[in-house]
Amino acid sequence: MPNMNYLSYIKSLATFADFEVTDEINYQYNGEGDALVIKYLAGNNYKDSKVLPIQLSVYTNDLQTTKALLEDFAKTYNNAPFYYDNGDGTIDYVQAIYGTPMLLQNFDATGSNYTHQFVIAATLIISANVSEIKKVYIDNVEYETTSRSLVYAASLDNQRVSNAYINTSQASMGMVKFSCTMINKNNQLSNKIRSIRQGQVSLNTTFTIKFVFSDNNTEETHTMILENVGLQSENQTLPILTLAFSK
Repeated sequence: MPNMNYLSYIKSLATFADFEVTDEINYQYNGEGDALVIKYLAGNNYKDSKVLPIQLSVYTNDLQTTKALLEDFAKTYNNAPFYYDNGDGTIDYVQAIYGTPMLLQNFDATGSNYTHQFVIAATLIISANVSEIKKVYIDNVEYETTSRSLVYAASLDNQRVSNAYINTSQASMGMVKFSCTMINKNNQLSNKIRSIRQGQVSLNTTFTIKFVFSDNNTEETHTMILENVGLQSENQTLPILTLAFSK
């Protein structure tokens, strides 16, 4: 089962270079400087993976600066997979999901100072030998997708051979499909789709889609056409674009 050392990973980030970073065991903040304390909560173990909720407690004397730093950290590293070399020949794939920082205590007297405490709730999904779609480029532009599905489907010719009781299948043709969802924004992709939807360009307008996988940054590129697109827009939520492409 993976044994990724999250404490070492956090210490390696430039974001917390000036922080005292430690875990919750035998630590008492004295009110001096900035500190980040990692608390490991109850999670779930599987044969080759682990789902581990954690809590990041941050103590500081500088409220506004630390608040901005934590907001940037949570946004930058949320859903951003990384690898951790355990040093024993195993490499863990880790996906961290961070919530927004919450001010838990304000102007709390600690030692000779008044300090502030922020809390970030997070979940670590840890596994080994994972290969997933890490990045999606469409027409040489990287887009942040909230879900991704890459499918290969074959059309089969199923016939009975000689006197066999079981038929034999052969692939007569194959098709690659890609579907994804993302927040709808005013960008190159959205404008291109709008042109197709309005009949201003050919229905067979192509898209060059490149996938970068998490294992050794392996790449796979396909030239596709837009099969269908849906825009879901509701009050009090961000507009979601659902896309399907076929090769």
